Amino acid sequence: MNNNKLIKFLIPLVAAVVVFESIVLVNNLEKSNKTDQNIKTEEQAKVEETVIADPVISFNLKVNSTSSAQMKVGKSYKVDLVLNPIETKAVDGIETYIKYDPETFKITNLVSNSDLVKPEISKIDSDLGMLSNIFLIEDKDGLLLTSNKEIVLYSFNVTPLEVGEYSLDLSSDSVDKKYDTLVVETSTAKSLGWTGGKLDIKVTK
Repeated sequence: MNNNKLIKFLIPLVAAVVVFESIVLVNNLEKSNKTDQNIKTEEQAKVEETVIADPVISFNLKVNSTSSAQMKVGKSYKVDLVLNPIETKAVDGIETYIKYDPETFKITNLVSNSDLVKPEISKIDSDLGMLSNIFLIEDKDGLLLTSNKEIVLYSFNVTPLEVGEYSLDLSSDSVDKKYDTLVVETSTAKSLGWTGGKLDIKVTK
């Protein structure tokens, strides 16, 4: 009789211990998974930071081969977007966006380099103040960018509308990343780090 009472007492106790240990085990596994995920996230961030911190592409906006310009209100000037590889790379795509103030500049006559593939997108949005150009390379080997060999991607005309000091800039920090300039490497399908892409302009009457 006493044995039966003891068994009836021990069975719920053992069951409770098993349930408790199961909960602890699950919690520990979840913590371990979260830790692993955090480590992976940190490692991914480090990789991304390395790409950004070590640019292999240099962009230059040039007027008469210089990266700064004196302009007069109402006069039109040709500007080239020049890509200069710091390292030799093969790329699958070159996606560029240039921000400007449509109250300050009128942008016209966007012409892509005829030696390159025809761009998928090549347009000027005067309402948004954005010049967009996208080259996609269909060749499986990509487009070879040779170190220190400059390529003019395209040209356009700028007409200043107001006196002052301004700049044209390649976009790199748009809120939703929609207008971020990208150069995609063929072998890794990752965006390569880049630098430059700013034209300082002083406008006079």
